[in-house]
Amino acid sequence: MIKINILKKGDEVLNITNDFVAVKRKNGEVDIIHFFKENGNWRVDFDNIVAIGYGKNTIQITSPDSDTTITTF
Repeated sequence: MIKINILKKGDEVLNITNDFVAVKRKNGEVDIIHFFKENGNWRVDFDNIVAIGYGKNTIQITSPDSDTTITTF
């Protein structure tokens, strides 16, 4: 059995595929969490989690190596 511990109290799994889990967070936002197998072990790809939130149709990209955020409209 494989157990992926990514839920917090109040969260809900919306969808699961071979590559990702879509989690609806308690605040209504949705995280698309990718996972993969590396050297026989399952890993969560923390650098490429996509968060779908509330806003005015913009995309923000934050580099995991810096505090820089790029916003596109």
